[in-house]
This record gives sequence, structure tokens and C-alpha cells, in this order.
Amino acid sequence: MANHRANNAHKKKRRLLPLIFIVVFLGIVGIGAVTVYGSYQTSLKPIDPESSEPIPFAVEQGASTTDIAKALEEQGLIRSAIFFKLHSRFTHSDGNYRSGNVNLSRAMSTDEIIEALISEVKDPSGDVTRFTIPEGYNTLQTMRVLVEKGLTNETAFMNEVEHGTFDYEFLRDAPAGPARLEGFLYPETYEVYTDASAHDIIDKMLGQFDKLFKSEYYDKAAEMGISVRDAVTMASLIERESKTEEERPIMAGVFYNRLKADMALQSCASIQYILGEPKEFLTDADTQIESPYNTYLNKGLPPGPICSPRMASVTAALYPDDNDYIYFVVSEKLDGTHNFSADYNKFLKDKAAYQQAVKNR
Repeated sequence: MANHRANNAHKKKRRLLPLIFIVVFLGIVGIGAVTVYGSYQTSLKPIDPESSEPIPFAVEQGASTTDIAKALEEQGLIRSAIFFKLHSRFTHSDGNYRSGNVNLSRAMSTDEIIEALISEVKDPSGDVTRFTIPEGYNTLQTMRVLVEKGLTNETAFMNEVEHGTFDYEFLRDAPAGPARLEGFLYPETYEVYTDASAHDIIDKMLGQFDKLFKSEYYDKAAEMGISVRDAVTMASLIERESKTEEERPIMAGVFYNRLKADMALQSCASIQYILGEPKEFLTDADTQIESPYNTYLNKGLPPGPICSPRMASVTAALYPDDNDYIYFVVSEKLDGTHNFSADYNKFLKDKAAYQQAVKNR
């Protein structure tokens, strides 16, 4: 009899085990579902309800919802590309997005972004203006290009340069004043709507720099013990002094060697920046102008960039050539290249050859 009761109890226990397993399993699934749903609901909320910064967003022709979701996530406009795609399906918006351009904001919810992508996108075939900012242009030269194109005026442009809100990591240590964005208005050919604001245009140029300045460059600058601003300042000197791709890293090596030797950089490009209007030949008086940007009178880097360098100059500043050169002078070939030397007497010979070539041309 005892054995019979024991067998029945054992059988009941065996029947209960699957039931317990199912209950536990369903509980785990339920908790997971609640967690996922909570994350989904959170993803629909604005990234930054207090933000007032307009963020230009482009939908390429033929872009899928997946492409759009990925781009929105990369620009920090949504929290999750996956949840955006799901919500697009739930709201029957998938496949209804238009190609073109629209201004979005981190204060917008996912529903507001979806509505804007469906109803507010401007046809990119509309009135656009193309402009080119050459490598080595400074802020004032860039402004003149835009004013000549009729895209902005001096007051609006400089107001944005000094006071506009631009959320980029490389601007965290930017100083106040008209030189705040110097070096970061990336030289490139752009297309913008003719009614684009000064803010939109500047943000597009800053966005291009942000796109090209890789995360490894931030790490490299930190490894070198310099700020991103310092790296771009060095790159701007290299940009204005070097004319060939091959010479940029060499020029960087020269400038770093001078810094290590506690020498003045003596960059003519910094004097040209002070003058505003470039001169073919500088005078001794030019090199004595009182200015924090005068690298003849002041040791170390100037206070900030003197122009917007191309990325080749930026990489040269971060990955300089390992050489022992201290001096350089324009080559007697007068083709924009330089003669580099570690010996002062060699430098004097190179300088004499250059001066003679100028006289004979």
C-alpha cells in the first residue's frame, strides 16, 4: 500500500514538471515581451525634447525604409533603426517615404519624423545652387564665396559663425568669436537650396568635416597628447605651406621637430593670415606684426587654425613623417615644392638658389 502511494506521488510529480516548465517559460517570455515593448515605446520618444537645432536630412532616390532608418540613427535623430522600421510597418508608412531633403530635429518624436518624411520633404530637383570652397580658404574667404553666390549676407553668416548652435564633438573646445569655426568649414563642392539659411549651409560644411574625421583620428590626437583643434591647427599650416601630397607629412615632421626643439615655427602662412590679403613676398616688417598668430614672434602653435585644410593635411598632422629636418625653403624649380634640410648651411644654400631662380625668371 505504501509503495502504491509512493508510485502515485511520483507520477503526479512527473506530470507537474512539464506544467511548471511551461509556466516558467511563459513567464520569461512575458517578461521579455514587456521589456521589448517598453524599449519600443521609449524609442518613439524624442531624443532631446529641448533641442531647437534644425538638422538637414536627405532621402536618396530609391532609398528603402531600412536605408532611411539607418541614416536617421546615424544622425542621432532616432534611438533604434529596428524599431523605426517596425513602427513604419505598424503605421502603414513603409514605402510611402519621399526622396528629397527635409529639416528634422532631435526634439521630434518618431511619429513626427515619419510625418515629415512623408509630407514635408522637398523635391531635390528644385532650385539649388552649387558652390565650391577651395582648400586652404579661411572663414572670411568662405563667406565671400557664399555672398557672391547670393546664398547669404555677411551679417547672417558671421552671426551663425559666432553664435550658431552646432552639436559636434570637434567644436567642444571652440573659442568664442569670429574664429570659432575656423578650420572646420570643410573645403568641398556643395549643393544647397537657394533658400537655405546660413545655419543650414554652415552645418552642411561642418557635417562634411564630421563625416571625414574618423573616430581613429580622435584616438590618434589623444595618443599624441594634442586636442583635435591643435591637430587641425597644425593641418592648416601644412595646407598653406605644402603644395603636393608627398610633402605634407614631411612638412608636418619639420614643424613637430621645431616644436620639440623649442623653436618658433616661423610659418609664412601664419603671417599671410594676419595680413588678410595674401602677398607674393613677405617683408621683414610683416614678420614683426604683433599678433598671437605670428609664429615668428611666438613659439608654439598659433591660437587656432588659419584655414580649412583638406583631410590629406589633417592626416599628415596626425601621422607625420619621421625625419630630422628643421629647415625648408621653396625649391629653385619654382614649382611649389620645397628643399628640406637638417643643416643650417644647407638651408642657406637652398635659400640662395631659390632667390637666384626668382631673379632669373
